[in-house]
Amino acid sequence: MSTDQHKNGKIMVHLIDYEDVPSHSFPFFTSYRMFFDEQIRCYGFFQEEELVAVSAIIPDEPDFEGGFVSVGSPIIYVFEVRDDLRRKGIGYDCAQILINNVIEEDTIQLCCSPFVQPFWQKVGFEIVFFDQSLYMNKMVLKKEEEK
Repeated sequence: MSTDQHKNGKIMVHLIDYEDVPSHSFPFFTSYRMFFDEQIRCYGFFQEEELVAVSAIIPDEPDFEGGFVSVGSPIIYVFEVRDDLRRKGIGYDCAQILINNVIEEDTIQLCCSPFVQPFWQKVGFEIVFFDQSLYMNKMVLKKEEEK
């Protein structure tokens, strides 16, 4: 699908089957698999054939019957970097690939924990809405204008 050269080396992203994601490496992603349906697209981020991050995206498909409703913009339902690779810049690189090569829309929704807000701002988004409900936190992000 896409290959980008980053400071952490070459990272490639491919559509993957969510069943192929190892639960021991991606426990957060795995815990949400029970909610996945055929609408969700899963992406694996690979560095030298090694899976380093995963993401599950609910695309903006208004004609899709059943499943999730994206309400006008795609949703990053899950984004997880392998635990042993966090805080090394790989998540930033994978997020850049995700928003520049996979999700082309300027506005996206993000199901997340509130503590990830600074990460997505660093990646290049402005937080235009934040909702803390009982079950799920949701942010609406808009790509910042390039200067």
